[in-house]
Amino acid sequence: MVRRALLIILVPLLLMTAGVGAPAAAAAARPVTTSANAEARMGKVGAPPRSARAAARLVFKRPELRPENRAATHRRPTKAQLARFRRQSDMPYRSRVSGQYAGTTDQVIQWAAFKHRIPVDLARAVAVVESYWVMSTLGDNGDSFGLFQMRRPYHCCLPFMQRDAAFNADYWGAIVRAFYDGRQTWLNTVDGNGRGYTSGDLWGSLGVWASGRWHDGSAETYIAKVKQVLDERTWTTENFRRYYTVAGRPVDRGPR
Repeated sequence: MVRRALLIILVPLLLMTAGVGAPAAAAAARPVTTSANAEARMGKVGAPPRSARAAARLVFKRPELRPENRAATHRRPTKAQLARFRRQSDMPYRSRVSGQYAGTTDQVIQWAAFKHRIPVDLARAVAVVESYWVMSTLGDNGDSFGLFQMRRPYHCCLPFMQRDAAFNADYWGAIVRAFYDGRQTWLNTVDGNGRGYTSGDLWGSLGVWASGRWHDGSAETYIAKVKQVLDERTWTTENFRRYYTVAGRPVDRGPR
């Protein structure tokens, strides 16, 4: 009995020492990929953008939280579609927008952020506010669509812009950088706080995306929402992970 008792005690200890039967300890020993790691690799906001391929090399693997996005997150614009977009768009950085990436929804967001050197978690937070990461989301009476809610009257909007998630995210990143870099000088001519528009204000650049004006009331309300989501890291919560859509209608299907 004594010998058997010793075996019962010693075997689990030996297994734990070898890493068997102790998944928590083994997991703790492995390096954990976090958004903080991603931020460290991003570089300073305002630095020149990366190429699509260079940005793709920085993207961390993430599961697909929105299965209904799968077709959109793997669809890329053709050369002909991009050429037409660039002919029709007057966005200063239109030549930087390619949409040439495929992955999960989170990876698409990462890619656009890395490409345009915008904080990754900030891009995730904006996509939560805009669409809750649901590509089929429509806003502004159907005029706004996609992960980042490109708006039809202001951003050209050929059909593929509504269907291709990476293009949607890429365009958002490029235009936010155009605002941030001081390239949208038309803002200086509009009413309100337009005269105060200058380069280097990332929050102001996000606000313009939402309201079309520089730090007006609507922009400030939007900025506050993004900051709240960023503080709460909404995209990591269980409620967010359980959120799906069916035929364009949000539903909660419960735990997977």
